[in-house]
Amino acid sequence: MVYSERLKGYDFGWGHPFRADRYVNFMKLFREKVGDSEIFEVVEPREATEQELLLVHSQEYIDFIQTASRRLWAPSYRFLSPDTPLQPGMGEAARLVVGASLLAGELVWEGKFNCAVGVGGGLHHARSSYGAGFCIYNDVAICIKNLLGKYNLERILVLDTDAHAGDGTAEIFYQDPRILFIDLHQDPRTLYPGRGFAHEMGTGEGEGFTVNVPLPPGASCKAYSYALKEIFTPLALEFRPQLIIRNGGSDPHFTDELTNLGLTVEGLRDITRLVKQVADEVCGGKVVDLIGSGYNAKVLPYGWLALVLGLSGLELELGEPFFFSLNEDAGLEETRRTVKGLKKRLSEFWKCF
Repeated sequence: MVYSERLKGYDFGWGHPFRADRYVNFMKLFREKVGDSEIFEVVEPREATEQELLLVHSQEYIDFIQTASRRLWAPSYRFLSPDTPLQPGMGEAARLVVGASLLAGELVWEGKFNCAVGVGGGLHHARSSYGAGFCIYNDVAICIKNLLGKYNLERILVLDTDAHAGDGTAEIFYQDPRILFIDLHQDPRTLYPGRGFAHEMGTGEGEGFTVNVPLPPGASCKAYSYALKEIFTPLALEFRPQLIIRNGGSDPHFTDELTNLGLTVEGLRDITRLVKQVADEVCGGKVVDLIGSGYNAKVLPYGWLALVLGLSGLELELGEPFFFSLNEDAGLEETRRTVKGLKKRLSEFWKCF
């Protein structure tokens, strides 16, 4: 677990859905439930260096973030969308998020840990010179670029299970066949950022290596599991990545305040259970897990912990923070149709389809 109390600095201020209490509340529940388990070790991250940020972001953008985050207010719409308002000190906090993800990747690839969780990571909307969707720097992409350059990796699979499409990460690697980017998210016709349609599959040498699986609003655990097993599993078995990076937090949960999917806490745990199972088969169990999203403060700690427990294999009873009565088959037929069409398109690039 790569975590620091200083992550609390990544906070967009009063009234914003992305606040610092997410980290504190998660770690409180983690320590209550897990205690002194020998399965986990908590490691302090470092701030990313400027050279590491430059792996993905432009110098002009980095300079702006550093300068503007030292002020109380600065006009920023050239570099940041209105939903991502810089607060004093966030430049350093954003570097710390990136540093946590970088360290998680390095610890796994160097064999010091089988799996590593970068707490606060998965800021997948940030592009080279523009921050949006609560994402200042794209730690996912920087982690990938670092692994490609520092260790000469040739095949990395990214599974993005955030309820929102990872448009920034997809854009950065849209032409790169070394990165297989699989993204399950709510139908972009119904949710920010309005990208991530099934026909968006990459270009040039990267065509077929971007795989978007849009899910209907309300999609149940069954629908989500079906999409994962029918798309993620066979592609991972054929691609044979050297390492898997999964990113996404609790926002596919049915109570999330910004999204409309239908997963339970147990459904979130099933995601990382499957990821670990597949990773054990294709890449010696090497998984980097980046957890940062979620917009229901009560369910977020349980959702994040479910993802961590699914990856670790530690079977602890979590329960569901909310009483619920859900349609177990919600969205399943529509998801089956989406998957069928997607397989047909992907069969041009992948033997498994």
